[in-house]
Amino acid sequence: MISAPTEVTRAVAVSEALVRSRAAELIAKGGDSRVLVMRAQPRWHSGNLTIEGRRVRVVEGISQLAILYAYASQTDDEYLVVLTDRPRSDLGDTVLARAYRQQIEDPDEWGSVPALFGGAREVSRELRRLDWAATALLDHEPAGGWAPSTDLAVTAEHAIGGLLAHMLEMDSGDLDGVIILSALSNGSRASWSAVEPKLQDHLIEWAEREYGTAAGFALRTAAVPGGLVKPLALGLAIDVLWPHPAGDLTEELVAARTRLLERYVGGRSITPLQAREIANASVSAVLRLSREGDPEGRLGVVLDQAEALLRDNLGWPTGAERSAILRPGFTARLRALGQSLDVGAGSEEALAAVLEHREASLDGYDLPPRMAVRLARWLATKEQEVHTFGGDLQRQLDDGAWVDAALGVLWSGSTDAQVGAAYGRLIERVRARRRTRDEAAATHLGDSPAERSLAEQAEGPAVGIENVLRAVVDPWKSHGGVLLVVLDGMSAAVAVDLATEVGRSGLVEWVPAATKRRLAAAAALPTVTGISRTSLLCGEIRGGNSTTEKAGLGVAFPGARVFHKGELRATGGAQLGEIVASAIADRTVPVVGVVINAIDDATHKTDTAGRPWALGDLEPLRALLNAASIAGRAVVLTSDHGHVVERQTEMLPAVAGGDSRWRPANSGPVRDGELLVRGPRVALDAGEAVLLWRDDLRYGAARAGYHGGASLAELTVPVLVYQRSLALSAPDGWEAAPPQAPAWWNDPVIETPSAPAASPAKKAHKKPTVGKTPPALFEFDEPQTPAAAKSDDLVTRVLGSSVYSEQMGLAGRAATGAGSLVEAVLRMLVDRGGRAHQDTVASAAGLSYAGIGQGLSVVKRVLNVEGYDILSYDSDGETLRLDIDLLKDQFGVV
Repeated sequence: MISAPTEVTRAVAVSEALVRSRAAELIAKGGDSRVLVMRAQPRWHSGNLTIEGRRVRVVEGISQLAILYAYASQTDDEYLVVLTDRPRSDLGDTVLARAYRQQIEDPDEWGSVPALFGGAREVSRELRRLDWAATALLDHEPAGGWAPSTDLAVTAEHAIGGLLAHMLEMDSGDLDGVIILSALSNGSRASWSAVEPKLQDHLIEWAEREYGTAAGFALRTAAVPGGLVKPLALGLAIDVLWPHPAGDLTEELVAARTRLLERYVGGRSITPLQAREIANASVSAVLRLSREGDPEGRLGVVLDQAEALLRDNLGWPTGAERSAILRPGFTARLRALGQSLDVGAGSEEALAAVLEHREASLDGYDLPPRMAVRLARWLATKEQEVHTFGGDLQRQLDDGAWVDAALGVLWSGSTDAQVGAAYGRLIERVRARRRTRDEAAATHLGDSPAERSLAEQAEGPAVGIENVLRAVVDPWKSHGGVLLVVLDGMSAAVAVDLATEVGRSGLVEWVPAATKRRLAAAAALPTVTGISRTSLLCGEIRGGNSTTEKAGLGVAFPGARVFHKGELRATGGAQLGEIVASAIADRTVPVVGVVINAIDDATHKTDTAGRPWALGDLEPLRALLNAASIAGRAVVLTSDHGHVVERQTEMLPAVAGGDSRWRPANSGPVRDGELLVRGPRVALDAGEAVLLWRDDLRYGAARAGYHGGASLAELTVPVLVYQRSLALSAPDGWEAAPPQAPAWWNDPVIETPSAPAASPAKKAHKKPTVGKTPPALFEFDEPQTPAAAKSDDLVTRVLGSSVYSEQMGLAGRAATGAGSLVEAVLRMLVDRGGRAHQDTVASAAGLSYAGIGQGLSVVKRVLNVEGYDILSYDSDGETLRLDIDLLKDQFGVV
C-alpha cells in the first residue's frame, strides 16, 4: 500500500509591522470577513493591536482546535489574525470557511510595501533585490509614515534612502557622503549606533554603493556604540595622511596610517583612491559648515579632535601643519609667507597657499597676509621722483594712502609670534620708505607756497584747502546743489576704506578729467581743526570756531547752511535730524555743510592703529548720503586735515602754546624731524611755527592719534566727489572716476626694462585763466608719458591684422571709437603676462567703475574670434585672463 505524500509547509516569523499592514488591508476592505489566516510561525509576543480604532487579536494557531477555540471566543467588534504553520489538510474547511478569501495567506512582505509609500502601486526591481529591505521598511516605519513616492514603482533610492535618513534621525532629503559625514559627526551618531548590527551592515553596504566610499566609511566608523572620535575628524586626518598630490612616504607617515586603520577602521585597508574620496567629502563638509556659520557650534570640536588625533593618537603632530583645514596648517602657511617676505621672493605663491586654507575664508583672517604681500609689492616698485609739494600730496593720495591703509591692518596682524615678527620687519622697511617721502615733502614745503602769496602760485591739480569751495563746490553747486560733508580728521588712508563703501551705496564718484585721479588738497598750517576746518568752510586761511564757519560758508554761498555735532542728533526713530533733512531737501539752499567729528574724536580717545572706518562708524553719514541722493545733490566728501596714529612714537618735551605735533617758532631751534614754516598759509599770529614731519615723534603725552604736524598723512586732504548714478550732467572738466587703486594693490609687480633717463622737463609757469582754471596752489609734476610702443610688438601686429579689422566690423556700432580701449586693454594684459585684476586694466584704460562691464564687453566682442575665450574672467570673477597663444593663433600673428 502506497501512503499519501506529506504536505510540506514553510513558515516564517512575521513582524508586527507586517501583521498590522495586512490587518489594516482587511479592515479597509470591509465586508463580512473578520478573520485573516496567515502562513507564519505561530509565535506572538506583542499582544492585541488597535488599528483604525478597531481591536485586532492575534492568535497562535498551533492546531485546528486552537483556531476553532479562537473563533468561538471572537466578539462582534474584533478582528482575528491567525498565525499558523499547519498545512491546509490539517485545518480543514471548518477553519477556512471563516477566513478571508477562504484561504491561508502567504506573508509576502513585499506586497505590503507599496502601501507604505503613498502614490506607489508596486516595488521596483532594484528594491526587490534587497531581500532584507521589506522587513526593515515594515519594522521601522515612522509614526508619520514614509514619504510618498513620486513614481508608481517605489525605488530603492527613495525607500532605503528614507530608511537610512530615519535611522540617522534626519529629514529624508537628498543624502550624500558629505551630508552623512556631517550628520554622524553631530547628533545622529547615537541613533545610528543603536540600530541592530545586521541592519547596519545592510545599510552600510547599500550606502557605500549608492553614495560612495565616504558614506560607507562614516557609517562604519560610527556604528560602534560609545565611540568618541567623529567621522569628520578621521576624514580630516586622512586628508593629510593620503595627500593630493601624493608626497614622499616617510616612516612617520606610514606608521600614522597604520595606527588609524587598526584603531578606527577595524583593520580594513583603504586604497589611495578611497582615501581621497573620504578626505574630499570631509573637507567639503567642513567648508560647508564654515560657509553656513556653523549654526550648531560643532565645527570647533571636530577641528580640535582632528588635531588631537594626529598629535596624540597617531603620533604625527606635524601632519596637522600640512592641512588646508586645521589651524596648525594655517599657521604653518603664514610662517612660510613670513619667511618669503624676509627673503624678498616667493611671497605671491606663499599668499596663494594661505588663501587656499579654510581659515582664510573666515571674517578678516585673509586681510593681514593680503596686506603684507601688497606692501611687499609696493616695496618692489620703483620710487618715482617728485619735485614739488603738489606732487607729494597727489602721490600720497594716489599711492601713499593705500600704503597707510595696508599698514594699519598689518600693525596687529598675527597672534603667532613668528609671523608677527616677520610682519614687524616688513613694517619697518615700509615705514623707512614712507619716511623718505615725508622728508622730501617737508623739504618741498619749506620752499613752497607756504612762503609765498597766492598770486605767485603756479597752476596744478593740487589745491589749498582754502580753495576747495571755489575749485570744487562752486562748479558742482550748479548741478542740483551740494552736500559738503567734512569728516574732521579723515586722512587719505581712511578715505581709501570709505570710498569703496560709498561707491557700493549707488553713488558714482567723479574726478578731474585732466588727471582722472581724486583731488588732493593741502591743509592749512598747523594742521589743526581750529585753523584748517575754518579755512575750508570760509574759503580763506584763518582760525575760528563753529560760529565762524557758519558765517563763512554763508558768505561764500548765500543761503548755505552748516550743521555741527550737536545739531546732527535725531529724534527717536529717525536716522537724520529733521532740520538737517529739511535743509538737504530744500532746493533754495545751494550748499549744505555737515561736520562729523567721529574720526577726530577717536584719535584723541581710542586706539585706531588697525581700525578700518566704515559708514556705520560715521553716523549719520549713511543717512546724509541717502538724503542727498534723493534730493539730487552732489556730495563733496572731504576733511580738514589728516592724522597720524600712535605707533611707538618717541616723546619730546611738551611746549607751552603748542600741541602734540607743533610748537611756536620762538620756543627753540629746529631739530631733526622738525620743519619751520612761515607765510600766509600759517594761520597763527606769529605767522610761523615749527611742525614735526616725522610720524614717530610727538610733543608731550601719548594719545591714540595726533595731528597738527607736517607729515603727508596730516597735510593731505582727500576731496571726493559723488553724484547719484541717474544724474545726467556734471561740470566741465569732470568725469566718472576709473578705479583708483594703484596697480600693486591688486596685481603682482612686473619687471619692466629700464628706459634711458630723460632730462627733466622745464616747468611752464602760466598765468591762471580767470573763471576757467580752478584755483591751484602748488606746482605739480607732469605725469610720465610711457615710451611709444614698438611698431613690431605683438599688440601692434594684432591691431594691424585683417582679422582685427573684420572683428571691429562685426562688433558693429558698439565698437565705434573703441580702438584705443582695445589697445589699452591688450597692452596692459600682454605686459602682465596675460593676467590682471579688472580694476588695474580699467584704470589703465580710463574706464569708470560704472563703465567697466560695458567697456570690457566690447573688448571681448572684438577679441573673442568665433566665440573662443581669448579674453575671459578667471573663476574669482575679478581677474581678467588673456590667452596670448590663442590670440596669436586667431589673429594670425606670431
